[in-house]
Amino acid sequence: MYQYKDLKTLTKVASVTLLIYMIVRVLLVGTTIWAVRTLPGEEGRADAFGMVGIVAILFLVALISSFVLVGVWIYRASANAHTLSDEMTISPGWAVGWYFVPIANLFKPYQAMREVWMASHYRGNWHGEPNPPLLSAWWGLWIVVNILDNVTSRLGGRDVDGTRLDGAVLFDAVAAGLNVALCLVLINMMRQIARAQSTAPYEETFA
Repeated sequence: MYQYKDLKTLTKVASVTLLIYMIVRVLLVGTTIWAVRTLPGEEGRADAFGMVGIVAILFLVALISSFVLVGVWIYRASANAHTLSDEMTISPGWAVGWYFVPIANLFKPYQAMREVWMASHYRGNWHGEPNPPLLSAWWGLWIVVNILDNVTSRLGGRDVDGTRLDGAVLFDAVAAGLNVALCLVLINMMRQIARAQSTAPYEETFA
């Protein structure tokens, strides 16, 4: 039903996109802090908020690009895993789709990725194998960053004189810092899965 396809190129492209997204997000937080600290009437205020607008557009492009490419990567990695093991219970489509289902998106994507990891590393014999710490770190960071992003979207407002960073910017700064760790862990995880799957054609040849 599924056909194995090498993940090497897709992993590289998705990784570069994630790095760009990570950098642009940090840059957006930095320019936002600069703009918020600039007092009304102060020279450079217009330039500061203009820069925020430009970086925000870059951020949106990077965000959409990374979501699409990582989603494609997840689908392809899951499809490959289905060719390696009969123990898979989540289809490639749902490996991506569960991210968009409320409540279920708190645990189903992790289950799907765990199956991909196990099938990639242990083929059909993963029962009793411990959960990989890298996946736990990835999912924990994912949950925390999303919680902080939700808090950021609900917070707002600033002092009338503009001398205080508002709560949203502070939470966004923390989320951006954790997002750096999240992206790096995800890239590492993707590379390890791609590397494990890359031996599959040779195993079939010499089986």
